[in-house]
Amino acid sequence: MIMKQSKAILMLAATSLTGFIFASQACASGAADNSQPVAAVGVYARHSGGKIAYHYRVTNTSQQNITAVTIGRDEQNDGNPTNDVNELHDLPSGWNAKLGIPSTSSDSPTGWRVSVIAPEENVAHAIAWQAMNDRSPQIRTGQTMNKMSVSLDKPDNSYLSGHALVTFSDGNPINLTVPIDRLDNTPPRLTVILSPDTIVSQNNKLVAIKASFILKDDYDRMPEIKLESITASEFLEANDIRDASYGLDDRYFKLLAASKSMDGRIYIVTYSATDASGNQTIASATVTVTTPAAAPAFGTTSATPDARY
Repeated sequence: MIMKQSKAILMLAATSLTGFIFASQACASGAADNSQPVAAVGVYARHSGGKIAYHYRVTNTSQQNITAVTIGRDEQNDGNPTNDVNELHDLPSGWNAKLGIPSTSSDSPTGWRVSVIAPEENVAHAIAWQAMNDRSPQIRTGQTMNKMSVSLDKPDNSYLSGHALVTFSDGNPINLTVPIDRLDNTPPRLTVILSPDTIVSQNNKLVAIKASFILKDDYDRMPEIKLESITASEFLEANDIRDASYGLDDRYFKLLAASKSMDGRIYIVTYSATDASGNQTIASATVTVTTPAAAPAFGTTSATPDARY
């Protein structure tokens, strides 16, 4: 009986000790998660000088200073270097292996430099900004650093998504991969103005139409304009629309001043505006063809010239 009780006590002690170890490990793991360095990396894009410029914003919410940020680098925070990948596709405008990224295609905070990380065996690459030396400013706790940008000859969505590798001055881990947050998710605001917007039916005459725009965007000062379509309220013949280039920034075309009925004809002209972050909006305006009997006595007025884009 005494031996059975002794065995029971030993088993209970062992069970309690095992539970204590597991609990201690869980607490330690939880503490590590709570103390893990954190940073937020955001991006937006702009059309600039015929190029697409990608601008990055880094906010340090950790307790360590940040000394480098690598865009398009995912180390997956697993401690296994064989899983590390680069994510960017197209190289910056004017880049070459000897001179790197030209100053006309990049911008860096004071005391920082930018470079391309592109292992020879990997087609993809990454873009790294890092402090030049110990005297260079670091991103301290609670600070946000801007002025990190790189320009490409054409859009590349990989610069707007994926990951960034943040390097800290100390701490464990010293490198941390974070997702990149797209800051611009709002499409441009577009109003289309056509001049003239009312024409009188007159012996199948073609009338020149000019398009102008009221255009605003939160981040991109020059969203891309494209003529998407021209339709009408009645069937159109092949030559009713002339000199219209669809899919391009075409603001001048000709419409036939004719109608098959006394009710007149309404042309619907549709444009798109797309910012450099890929947000798009569609807007339309009309040109009304009136029959001579229904023509207005006076012309319509249009928006003031300084309100047009």
